[in-house]
Amino acid sequence: MRTIMSMEDGEWQFWAPREEVSPSYARIALDEGLQLEMSGAGKKGCYGSWHSRNIHIREKQNYAIQAEYQVSDVLHEHVSVYMIATWMDDEGTLLQRDYLELVEKNDEAWRTLQRTLDAPSRAAQLRLELTFRWSADGTVMWRNAQVQACEATTPRAVRVVTTYAKPTEDMDTNLKLMLDLLHMAGRHHPDIIVLTETFYEGFVQLPLVQRCQPIPGPLTEILSEQARALSSYILFTMYERDEGHIYNTAVLLDREGKIAGKYRKIHLPLYEAEMGVMPGNAHVVIDTDFGRMGILICHDQEFPESARVLALQGAEVIFIPTIGNGLLQTRARARDNGLHVVVAGCGGGANASRVIAPNGELIGYVQDQEMGVFAVDLNLDQRLYKYWLSVGPGNGEARSLFRKERRPDAYADLI
Repeated sequence: MRTIMSMEDGEWQFWAPREEVSPSYARIALDEGLQLEMSGAGKKGCYGSWHSRNIHIREKQNYAIQAEYQVSDVLHEHVSVYMIATWMDDEGTLLQRDYLELVEKNDEAWRTLQRTLDAPSRAAQLRLELTFRWSADGTVMWRNAQVQACEATTPRAVRVVTTYAKPTEDMDTNLKLMLDLLHMAGRHHPDIIVLTETFYEGFVQLPLVQRCQPIPGPLTEILSEQARALSSYILFTMYERDEGHIYNTAVLLDREGKIAGKYRKIHLPLYEAEMGVMPGNAHVVIDTDFGRMGILICHDQEFPESARVLALQGAEVIFIPTIGNGLLQTRARARDNGLHVVVAGCGGGANASRVIAPNGELIGYVQDQEMGVFAVDLNLDQRLYKYWLSVGPGNGEARSLFRKERRPDAYADLI
């Protein structure tokens, strides 16, 4: 990587929207390098930034950008401190703005903000903005801001296959349908296959205690063989018996057929709770060889908090095995968090099994209303921008904006 700007050559200028809300500020020259300070100065509505000089860059070039900061007496750090990269054309017209992400807290209480970004089309200049706001008694110190030109990374693609079929009231028939769906999906050489919620036993008219199984157990063993044969992850759900409790559990099998993780459905509809199903109490994000995946099950999709928690935990795709359709809800969950959402359903028509883009648009769905699969390649590094999304007359990215501009300090009623 080649450094094109460091803290010392940044020619930093202080900015505030109005003098009455300006934090106090200072440049501090130390042996280890320049540091930039801002303090609230007793102003509850303080708002100010250190702006770098405009850095000459090339459009579509990849840049690694970072800075470190340290805070004291800042009550809501997530809200009060941020760093943003502002991209402009050669005339200084705004094109795009990107938040940097918190990646590290070290023993000295210095935090690192960092992100690797492609300069947008027509970009010729880049400005770094180190911002402090809305903290009357707090102080922030910035150091080690830098921009480095670097090689573009290879886009991370994942081939997902969602499946659709109508389960029956017979477990043997359902198991055959599941195996048929996996065979159909395998023709697409997928990285991951998603099956409908409780497909094996959910519609069978037997007491729940006669339908549930332990994990690992007979069903996981059969599907593990399929995962190995297809060299694909398989995501399915089942009623899990664990000592005296029964859960609606999603199981992820890896390419070798091993259990890579599981998630127990948190939000139970009343009918399921009255069956004696126990709710889970932990959201789960699982690391795979293609990226980080979060899981919701059916009724979970009705609650935006769960999808947001998965996004905050670093999920790059959310998978939802479900019995109900919930098209509106799943499109909203994708749009809320700027993430792909993959749904495997069995009710409400063919589009019950579908893949949704981070902007909420429907990418595709299973066409066959009786039985079928839909396969698509997703680029996990794709960044979708929208004009005037928060950042003014330029492009903003939902995935980043919606996380950074949250106000957890104002959400007390949620907890």
